[in-house]
Amino acid sequence: MEFSMKVSALTVAFLACGTLTGLPALATDLVYRPVSPTFGGNPLNGSFLLSTAQAQGAGVKSGQNSPDLSGLNEALSGLGGSNGVATPTIIINGTAIPTNP
Repeated sequence: MEFSMKVSALTVAFLACGTLTGLPALATDLVYRPVSPTFGGNPLNGSFLLSTAQAQGAGVKSGQNSPDLSGLNEALSGLGGSNGVATPTIIINGTAIPTNP
């Protein structure tokens, strides 16, 4: 009895596997549909996109919120000249530009 149960379970597993692999793939093509009217989307989306952008606010302003580069400036100011090491230069199109003018 135990042997017949194993055989029947194995048979069911093989039938299920064969049935699933025999079915055709049910995938569809991916199609890009733009949302913005600027890029060919529906013109009726324009007012919705504008109101969404206005609700988000103006965003971060540049200027006062720029990153603090004082550590970088200090590190670059100590390069070359003072300890007998030659000042490094950058060469662009054959023109030498000192890194610490």
